[in-house]
Amino acid sequence: MFSIAREFSPCGKYCAHISQQGKFIVHNVETSAIHQVYTPNMHLNVPCTSFAWVQVGDQAKPKKKSKKARASLTEHVQLLVAFGTSKGGVAFYNLATATIERSFKGDGHSAPITAIYFNAAHDPDTLYSAGADGKVIEWSVSQCCQRQVHQIGVEKLTCVLAHAGKILTGAKQLKLWNTETGTVERTLIGHTANTQLLQLLALDEDNVYALSGSVNDRNLSLWALDDDEDSTSPVAAFALDDVPEYVSPKIVERKLHLIAVSRTGVAHYFIRDMGKLSVKKPYRAAHTFEIAIDTVSTKKQAVDRLPVFVATVQYAAQQEQILLGYGTELCVRFEHIAIEEDVKQNVIIREPMNVMESKKKEGELKAKTPIVDSVEYLNPVNSARKSVKVVEIPMEVRLENLSTPKTSSKNMIHLLVQGLHSRDASLLRSVFAVDDQEMVHQTLSRLPSQYVSPLLNELSHMMQMKTIHVKTAVCWLKSLITLHASQLMALGSTNLLANFSTCLGVIEFRVEHLNALSRLRGRLGLLIDQIDRSKNQAANLDDKTSGNVLVYQEGDDSDVDSMLEKDDADLPEGSSNEEMYDEDDGEEEEEDETPYANGEKMSSRRQNGHSAKDSDDESMEVSD
Repeated sequence: MFSIAREFSPCGKYCAHISQQGKFIVHNVETSAIHQVYTPNMHLNVPCTSFAWVQVGDQAKPKKKSKKARASLTEHVQLLVAFGTSKGGVAFYNLATATIERSFKGDGHSAPITAIYFNAAHDPDTLYSAGADGKVIEWSVSQCCQRQVHQIGVEKLTCVLAHAGKILTGAKQLKLWNTETGTVERTLIGHTANTQLLQLLALDEDNVYALSGSVNDRNLSLWALDDDEDSTSPVAAFALDDVPEYVSPKIVERKLHLIAVSRTGVAHYFIRDMGKLSVKKPYRAAHTFEIAIDTVSTKKQAVDRLPVFVATVQYAAQQEQILLGYGTELCVRFEHIAIEEDVKQNVIIREPMNVMESKKKEGELKAKTPIVDSVEYLNPVNSARKSVKVVEIPMEVRLENLSTPKTSSKNMIHLLVQGLHSRDASLLRSVFAVDDQEMVHQTLSRLPSQYVSPLLNELSHMMQMKTIHVKTAVCWLKSLITLHASQLMALGSTNLLANFSTCLGVIEFRVEHLNALSRLRGRLGLLIDQIDRSKNQAANLDDKTSGNVLVYQEGDDSDVDSMLEKDDADLPEGSSNEEMYDEDDGEEEEEDETPYANGEKMSSRRQNGHSAKDSDDESMEVSD
């Protein structure tokens, strides 16, 4: 893990930082161009983890401001950079020659150096370094050797500063040490995570303060380091919108001018009187500065923002201005911004930075993609010829190549071993994306025994993620236990329980409520089936009520005649169907003429030779 330190040179001409790839990048503030990029050779030089600007030589200013005096001053003063390496050593980097000039002599730290502190005004010959081994070492700048070692503790130190025989170290807590007695004078309580920013702020000889910021805290804390104060709490706090990554304080007429850059790329500017500080409530920024990209030139509706990289009040052109550096790590643009008292939130619109895009385009032009449409075959006969016959690949071969799977068990095992060895998350993600049980079984059957434990650790980590990852981890874990049970049993009960404790805990937690969920699922199934049956019954009932109860179709006359002929054939000889109907009509007429009590008569209508005298469907006509 590299340092987030971003520092301006003492003259304010350069601004340097260490990138995530371990490169030391120096920007020219006046031209906004990259001045130097130092990439350490991993075989010869170790990567630098922290740095500090150091001026070596006579820094006394001449009385006359002549050209000769300025030339003599530049000859005596040499600008160097003190590198803290990952092996615990300190080396000087010469900005003029762009090389490592010399290394400091001494045992150094037994772990990587996490912070370097140099204060030319306090002690121009002493350089302080803090390491992950819990030590603070004093180095002599003039002699380039180790001077004194202070054993602070066993925890990893992240920040350090020194003043008047006292050392302030930062880890999860801030501790003030006395270099003469080697004891802790005070423990400053306020941060809950590792401290990553620590700045010394001296109002005068009697009033010395320290400004600190931690990894997970969005507030900056101000501490009093003078002898009269024994308080363990901060004297003031400054609130930001996110975690601070860069601070630049300055004292002007006993007023604190502080500018802090947050992780979101917003610069916060504070102005406070040092004699009227209070810790009751964190102070809010008097001004905030953000850089927005012009949407007119880009023709986009969404407004993009350029993050502020560094900001300072020390090297601004005027007192009412601040110096902002915004952009990316490899392309930073520096600009002096005026401070307007009436405007609290300053949104500065600038054109997009196309420097990186042009570099990408140039790189794309240099890169060539090989053409695989045709293949040239060489043999002993035609290898000496200048012109070789071009043979096209048949379509059948192309289809066979497309039909073959891209990954096989042999490729899978190579990717798995490489990912476990280098701890490459992308390789492991591509391997664990396969959930085919047969493919997983074939891959784990070729797994060497020394990679069983690392694979178990990765699967334990996947078991703590979302359900889709847990499903894949269980598939791999099942095959791993089946194929490598002997290696797992050889670990012993204690180591085996330690390795499987995470998996067992996750599994027990997930199946804890399995019975209750199964019962709930069954009851919900019964309720849903009952609701569906009720809906189906209601739908069937609506269909029955809406349909016709009785459908009557009237036959043709030909059907009636055929039926009459059939009836005549069935009657006895000497009688006809008409006579039977006549007899029936006479009887009906006699019945119809029967008077009712009110003197009315009922007449029935005949239809098609049949009487429509039905109890439910007859139609009655009442005559007066």
